[in-house]
Amino acid sequence: MEQRAVKRQKKRHPETRRSLADSAHAKESTYLLAQPGIFFTRPKYGCMVVVNLNDKTETGKTGVFNAIQAVQQKCDLLQGQNGYVVSFDPALWKTWSPNDDIEDRPQGNYMLSSSRKFVNTGGDVSFFLKSDTEDVVPKLFQEVENNLHALASLDVTQTRVYNDRAINGKFRDGVDNPVDKTTVERFILTPQTTTPGSGGGSYFYTQKFRMNFSIFDKMTIRQQENVIGRKVTDEIVIGADSRSHIRRARLAEASIHLKILRGSMPYGRDDTGQEGIYFNAFADHVQLFIDLMQSLVGDDPDFTQDKLISMAQGIEGSFWYTPSLHQLGFTDEPNVGQAPTLDFLPLWDVRSTNDYMFYNWREYLHRMSFGLYAPGDPPTHRVIKLLSVIFSEWSDQWYEKPNTSRIPHLSNYLTAAEKPYLEESAAIRKGMAIKKTLGTLIPKRAYGTNNDLFRIHPNELIVGVMPRFSLGVGKYVMPYSREEEEFPWFMKGLNEGGAMGHIVPDHGIVLAVGLGVLKNQHQMLYARAPREQKDFYQSVILALEGVQEYIDSFANLAEQLAQKEEYTAEEKQNLRRINARLLKLKTGAPSNMLEAVQLLFLMHCSMHLIGNPVAIGRLDVLLSPFYDETTTPEAEAQEILDCLWIKLSERVVINRHFTPDLHDRGSTAVMYAASGNFGQGSAVNQWVQQITVGGYQANDDVTPTTACNKLTLLCLKSSRRIPTNAPCLSLRLHKNMPENILQEATRALLSGGAHPILMHDDRLVPSLMNSGSPDVPVSLAAARNYACDGCYEPMIAGETEFAFGTIVLLNILEMTLNEGTLYADSGSVYLRGLKVSYPSPHSSQIKTFDQLKEIFLKHLRLQTAQFYITILSNYGNLWDICPSPLLSSLIHGCKESGRDLSNGGSNYHALAMMYVSASNTIDSLYAIKKLVFDPDESLTTLPQLLEALKLDWGFEMREPFFDERAGEVREDANAATYKTLRKKALTLPRFGRGNPEVDEIANWLMENVVSIAKDTIHHPPSVLDGIISGIKEKYSLPGRPFGFVVEPGIGTFEGYVPQALGTGASADGRRSRQPFASDLSPSPAPQDKTAQPASVNIYQAMRSFDYDSINIGLSNGSPVDMNVGEDFPEAKLHEFIRHYANRTKPIGSNLITVTCANLETYQKAVDEPERYDLVRVRTGGWSEHYVAMFPAHQEQHQRRVVFTPL
Repeated sequence: MEQRAVKRQKKRHPETRRSLADSAHAKESTYLLAQPGIFFTRPKYGCMVVVNLNDKTETGKTGVFNAIQAVQQKCDLLQGQNGYVVSFDPALWKTWSPNDDIEDRPQGNYMLSSSRKFVNTGGDVSFFLKSDTEDVVPKLFQEVENNLHALASLDVTQTRVYNDRAINGKFRDGVDNPVDKTTVERFILTPQTTTPGSGGGSYFYTQKFRMNFSIFDKMTIRQQENVIGRKVTDEIVIGADSRSHIRRARLAEASIHLKILRGSMPYGRDDTGQEGIYFNAFADHVQLFIDLMQSLVGDDPDFTQDKLISMAQGIEGSFWYTPSLHQLGFTDEPNVGQAPTLDFLPLWDVRSTNDYMFYNWREYLHRMSFGLYAPGDPPTHRVIKLLSVIFSEWSDQWYEKPNTSRIPHLSNYLTAAEKPYLEESAAIRKGMAIKKTLGTLIPKRAYGTNNDLFRIHPNELIVGVMPRFSLGVGKYVMPYSREEEEFPWFMKGLNEGGAMGHIVPDHGIVLAVGLGVLKNQHQMLYARAPREQKDFYQSVILALEGVQEYIDSFANLAEQLAQKEEYTAEEKQNLRRINARLLKLKTGAPSNMLEAVQLLFLMHCSMHLIGNPVAIGRLDVLLSPFYDETTTPEAEAQEILDCLWIKLSERVVINRHFTPDLHDRGSTAVMYAASGNFGQGSAVNQWVQQITVGGYQANDDVTPTTACNKLTLLCLKSSRRIPTNAPCLSLRLHKNMPENILQEATRALLSGGAHPILMHDDRLVPSLMNSGSPDVPVSLAAARNYACDGCYEPMIAGETEFAFGTIVLLNILEMTLNEGTLYADSGSVYLRGLKVSYPSPHSSQIKTFDQLKEIFLKHLRLQTAQFYITILSNYGNLWDICPSPLLSSLIHGCKESGRDLSNGGSNYHALAMMYVSASNTIDSLYAIKKLVFDPDESLTTLPQLLEALKLDWGFEMREPFFDERAGEVREDANAATYKTLRKKALTLPRFGRGNPEVDEIANWLMENVVSIAKDTIHHPPSVLDGIISGIKEKYSLPGRPFGFVVEPGIGTFEGYVPQALGTGASADGRRSRQPFASDLSPSPAPQDKTAQPASVNIYQAMRSFDYDSINIGLSNGSPVDMNVGEDFPEAKLHEFIRHYANRTKPIGSNLITVTCANLETYQKAVDEPERYDLVRVRTGGWSEHYVAMFPAHQEQHQRRVVFTPL
């Protein structure tokens, strides 16, 4: 009976595969030791020569090595790309080189005992000869034959690829091959041992298949594509059949996709055109091939799972050992140590004309790995290796949906002695749930390992794992409610996951003293606290103990992994260092940059794991006390930050079809109630992981001092060189910024990630100060210490409780035109529209544009007051249901007051009123002014325009505004009138193009938005006044009055698609329910027309925003989302940013974002997602991978205005 390999290399966990530290890698990379022919994977012509020796003694060995030398010399003499791979029966090689410990070939005539698909015909030596020139392979074969014809019989198979496609001339093989040196070393080549030059070998698998292409050819193209799992144009078939070849040929261990380096070459010709395929592949151990073959055929010996393999039959093949160059004796040859280039499929070799930008991760790894990065400062070998791991995990999502399990109730984790905790307050139960989540749940295989939350890669500098939670995906937290609480909690729109997060903590609190001292501080306060404060302090203590146990569990894991024999000495040393570092940080404070970043990241992970998604804050300022170039050289500091960037971006959902949905009613209560049902599909990869750098130092000095430092620059470099959507980097600009910071910001923006966003301190600092109240003023030092929270909202870091809501300004305009109703819902159900505001005058009674504006403002005042009443009526509910003890430990004011963040504990309480569809509203107001009220240009009346809008510009002729019995002729005639009116509306000037008349309307609108948002809180109407007075009375403390910081802003975030679904057609020509402009950006081209985005000079456009009402009034941000072409000159963009920072040109707004991509790039990405998976765009609140976005978002981005340098 056939058996598997007699001697196998121990099957290793993928995370334990050997790797080299950069220093060791520089000395002797296993890639440099391998036979170069291995990496020549796409020859046009080939010849497989299987040698069966008559004499296996020294004579035969001499003949084989003479043949190798002769082939090498011939390759050196011939022109073009030529190569070869020589491999051996492992048993023969061990006879000739007894010191090499290698795996044996399986015994028997078949590779598997359960299938006869794969034969084991043996052979002593194989030569795989390759060339891109037809006449070269015969010349190489001649050298083999000349040296071995008297010593052996030769079995020869000629192969040839006719059109770069191996499978029936239609499908390409090797699409998922490794593309970089790090992956090749990780999966393809044998590791180095203590013996110099021992690494660089490989195991070679060959199988000559006879194919039944007569069956294949009878299939339709779609059926053939389903067999393969890819289209004939190479794109993956989303949700491919589980029996497709790409699904069956994909192996994984512990969520890691195992790689082989494969190639297939057609051989022979029969009546169908191609007789068969000669398959060949390399890997670092034999068992991988055996597992692969088993996956292809399945467990039923009478049924072959893989549809392609079901049409194939092996007729020749075996396993071989492919020695390294050192083992072959080529140590002194000139090609040793010179890195051969790994073949790179044209499929992935798509590049921007912009050297900073990458389209796909394979292109990225290839260029970075082989020194092809034009700017000349690629990440380290360690960073590239870690990136290759997460990129592989992204790629897995095209095949499998990631797993996230619900968390069992707290009661399941309490000991008998701990059961009384179930009768305690919600605060104490929350603290205990945090402790059990972090200290018990995550380290256990049943949850932590199975949900990929507990692991360490042996090359990591920073450990900890982020959960798969996001604003779009949702989150799972440990429940702790009692049965009698479930209904009242539900009625309040809350649950245990209601904690919003969306806050900027002050990690400096824990970095300064460490977890042990921080916990001790709360223990001391608990001991002397009054009863009403004890629950808070106890909840914090429990939460901090959970973090300590979480850290300890990772320390233990590192220690365990360091004992594994599969690791290299460098990896074991790294794991021991991790263990020592974590044991220190469990209680102690960090003393260097790496320790500081590690503690910060573990706190960040902890908060996300327990349902508090938070930003990071001013990273360069936080780390500055720990950065000393004498102990941490710049290159090491850069590597640390690069590793942090990687850890923050591991959880990208790249395949939107496999997006999990973890939301429950009451989760993420942004308005203290169940208001967190974000447009989920719009926010899949929004983890609110903002990092803020630059800006002014947080002091009260009259003359500000820059906070920019070396770490500011290194963070910008990380954003340029790590091509992920997270973290979102925000750069605080100000007058006289260091030039190298501006230069690096320019390069980062041109890399295409929309990082950094550009904030302006000289506008936002006074804006935040103006947002305070007489009772609670915002100090200069506090305003200078702002950082971005989840999207971009400027928040006083580490001192602020935050809530926000939105008002759609186009809806206010609908109410103005339509008697207080929303005409998007007009028709047979709600007649003139959904009633949401006071019954303002009929459109026929509105005689002037000024009258229309006054009605608009009245509706705006009413809706603003209603918003505040709704949100503030729920204030304080979270404390009794879902407090935030761990987050509160990093918020100034909570410890001092003995109050949780959710119980009024922070120093500041921000209310952010975010206005949506501002640009569309400005454009619509201008259109109404021109189309209706302009004495020279008017084309219609206001009632007629309103009817056109109700009927969606004639595209939706419906009852009761049009009688369906009137017939198609009348319908088409009436519709044509409205469509003609729309054409005129679309030709009118628009906001963000530098038109003074339009800009005047914008300034009027922004002035009133700001004043109404603030006045409604500071001078509230009676009902609201009673609510605010009650809150102040309850939460004010002696010497610390309670008050709100009111921060109006413009922000659609991701909502430019979902929020528009409730808004009818607008007078600017926008169709009903079609997307808005993002944030305060110029309106995009209509979604129902071909993507032809308008272009505008960058300076002309930004003049429109240069008003105090925007620059200073909108303290929660006035973001303008720019799109620039990939060929935007670096010097011109640098110049623009300098002018913006110094205010030397009329460039408006306090916040600018820049997305770099071409329309053509977007359009290709829609159809070829794998080739463009690194293209990222600014959604309105964060950066998103374009291919992960749902189609409506992709279409909107294709229509955004393009800003040009001229």
